[in-house]
Amino acid sequence: MTNLIGLNETLAKDVIGAVTKSLSETFNVEVTAGTSEYGDGMVSLVGDISGIIGMVQSHLEGTLMLCMTFETMRDILPQVVGKSVSITHEMAVDAVGELTNMVFGQVKTELNQRGHQVKLGIPCVVSGKGHFVSQFHRGKYMIVPFHLDGKMFQVYIAMHQPSGASGND
Repeated sequence: MTNLIGLNETLAKDVIGAVTKSLSETFNVEVTAGTSEYGDGMVSLVGDISGIIGMVQSHLEGTLMLCMTFETMRDILPQVVGKSVSITHEMAVDAVGELTNMVFGQVKTELNQRGHQVKLGIPCVVSGKGHFVSQFHRGKYMIVPFHLDGKMFQVYIAMHQPSGASGND
């Protein structure tokens, strides 16, 4: 039997740990996590660039999204590429994609160590000033907000059981 993933404080702690570690190790910046929000249905997400990865289990489907602003990426990317380099939109998009992969990889490791058997879906990055990301499913979600030098970004996880899935193997 596959262990179904719960949108709860344990998963929020996994996300917080993954985001904090990824940003600290890659960009040498400290982030502060806000209070996690839980709900179901539609939700508006803040950002200009969103890294999106499908989370797949045998009886559960989900999405992990990292939603950042271009300004946040413009401020932290010089830590990696050098202060004299002008940050382009393409560089920010690539960085959000890489950061999303890093965060998902760490969250996936934690979940799989607890027996969840999560697989990676196809990752992608969506960009556009103040874009709106909408899920096709209307399942439950969790949003973990983060603050970095006065700017907010979010990690969003949505989950649902596909029609006919019982959660039992």
